[in-house]
Amino acid sequence: MALLSVRNVLTGVSIVIAVLVAQIIVVKSCSHQTRAVVFRAQYILLMQLGMLAFSFILWRNFRDFPVHFSKFSCEVQSQSLTTRQKQRSSASPGDDPGASTESLFCRRNLHTSSDEHYTFSSSQNGSRSNVHNIWRLSLILYLSLCHLSYFSNLFLIDKNPHWFGMLTYSCFGSFIQLNTGLLLFKTLSLIVKVWQNYVLKISSGGSHSSLLSVSVSGIHQKRIIGLLSLIYMILASTLGLYTASQPPGVESVKIPVKDLPNNLYGLSIVQLSDIHLGPTVGLSKLQMIVDIVNKERPDVIVLTGDLVDGKAETLRGATQPLKSLTSKYGKYFVTGNHEYYTGDVDNWFSLLRSVGFTVLHNSNVRIPAELSENEDGQICLAGTDDLQADKIQYGEHRFDLAQALLSCSTALPVILLAHQPKAARLAVDSKYRVDVVLSGHTHGGQLFPMMAGAYLLNPFYAGLYSVGDNRHVYVSRGTQYWGIPMRIGTRMEITKITLVPTDD
Repeated sequence: MALLSVRNVLTGVSIVIAVLVAQIIVVKSCSHQTRAVVFRAQYILLMQLGMLAFSFILWRNFRDFPVHFSKFSCEVQSQSLTTRQKQRSSASPGDDPGASTESLFCRRNLHTSSDEHYTFSSSQNGSRSNVHNIWRLSLILYLSLCHLSYFSNLFLIDKNPHWFGMLTYSCFGSFIQLNTGLLLFKTLSLIVKVWQNYVLKISSGGSHSSLLSVSVSGIHQKRIIGLLSLIYMILASTLGLYTASQPPGVESVKIPVKDLPNNLYGLSIVQLSDIHLGPTVGLSKLQMIVDIVNKERPDVIVLTGDLVDGKAETLRGATQPLKSLTSKYGKYFVTGNHEYYTGDVDNWFSLLRSVGFTVLHNSNVRIPAELSENEDGQICLAGTDDLQADKIQYGEHRFDLAQALLSCSTALPVILLAHQPKAARLAVDSKYRVDVVLSGHTHGGQLFPMMAGAYLLNPFYAGLYSVGDNRHVYVSRGTQYWGIPMRIGTRMEITKITLVPTDD
């Protein structure tokens, strides 16, 4: 078994190295469409290898769960029976009401190890064997659905989500929560065990209740932890599915801007980000978003990347509600990393322009546009390509702050749209005037415990940040979600930003 595990690890490492080498070769020699395919294949491979490791953990912990739980029930009955017998030492065993046939049956079968099957009568053995087989088959099916989730991005994208895509991604979300529950409760059981063995033993002379001893002993840990993890998974997943099914809330934020022209005091900018039209978000959710935005009557609408998870032709029908978005000074779009994963950015630019968006492709505009460039009373709204464009080498696309701000006057306030917080950090640390950066990308973590990674891997996580003198970064938590139709510990938002003058 150990040798098999080592071989599996070495095989996985070899595959990853081969893909990375192939990626280097492809990046240098092939078209950006091919490079996008290679990047996606690499992502799928790494994702599947990681999921295999966690699937193995779940299989080891839950493959015999019905047997474990049945045996645990027997052991609890046995301990309870023993306690009653001690209390009634003067009574004969036959007079003990706890000595039921089932209890005696359990006691006769408590001598097997925790990982062995029981020896039952033929009828009981057949029944329990059937339950065990059904459980294992169900577990295999569940893990298979989890692994199939991302493939719905490739084959099941349409105007509205396909039921199979929703099912597989929901399973994937519960898969994350089940592994999280295992980690949490195993950690908790270790803490309780240490506390019991050292602190409680000193304070109470080793007197423990039988139930506590059952719950923390080595034999029972696996059963109790498994049950608690399943309960946690069900509760967390149900909460996550419900939260993600609700409309995004409107988050109102005031941002002070230096030299804000008098005519633009109170300018409202509605920011949308990370809608992720694809396997689990479609036309109906986008229409709901558009209806909410139009009720806010914004002056400007900005979409800061990750609108889509598929090709333009496939999702053309799902994007049609974007035509109905209305604002006083227009609607603007910049790319996110997921646009580049599609390998179809140029077609997306054409489609978005057809529904009324101005694409800020390392470029800028003046707002209000009707004023002359020599007049006061404007701000410069700029946008950059996402950092992923540099990695995938998509045509002439790249993160180019200098080009994006080229014609912005230093006398005017500058609002920059840049999808990733890492790009926002580059902007506010640059020599250029950048008053406000609007970003997304993190989703606020989307799910517990993924929010820890989102927090650690990004210079800005979620919400409003003040950086130095008169510079601000706002990171949206996302208007929808990526893939997994769940939100746990964070919320979806449509951000309404109001520009106000600084105090000085």
